[in-house]
Amino acid sequence: MNFIKSIFDLSLAINNLWLFSAVFLLLNMGFLILFPKYNIGKFVEAPKVKYCTMLNQITYYLLFFVSVFVPLKTGSTIFYIGLFVFISGLLLYAGSLFYFAVSEYHLPVTGGIYKFSRHPVYLSFLIITIGMITVSMSLIVFIIAFLHFYSLAFIIKEEEQFCEKKYGNLYTDYKKKTRKYL
Repeated sequence: MNFIKSIFDLSLAINNLWLFSAVFLLLNMGFLILFPKYNIGKFVEAPKVKYCTMLNQITYYLLFFVSVFVPLKTGSTIFYIGLFVFISGLLLYAGSLFYFAVSEYHLPVTGGIYKFSRHPVYLSFLIITIGMITVSMSLIVFIIAFLHFYSLAFIIKEEEQFCEKKYGNLYTDYKKKTRKYL
């Protein structure tokens, strides 16, 4: 019973999950400042993705809002594993964004980390979120994250179709030799 209670434990405190959310948000803001022309949403133009994009944005911001009330489960081995996973995800995210931002707009991004994963940004979202779930052991964070990644699956499908149309064989060949995530 204590385990179930701890999963739904919500309280406003200085050492809550918002600390992790703030680091992620600051990283995003930093890239927008350093690369003002950078626009990761440029592929999500298809009308089919409209509702998935809305769900994605709602869950993204809801995760940040809820994190203010979700306490960290500090002092345990699980917390430190989650911290390591979170930091690993942040490093992958920063590297992915940087490579995407400095790449040629008229060509598909296929170098750097993109040699190994067609969607390293989304992969890093997953890793960061797994870290956040682990450090908080929160069912609410898990449910929000699940909805977030459910919507991303549709967005990724549309992005890939967009890239195939825009880049033709360049992207099709890249898609054949590079895994979607890992």
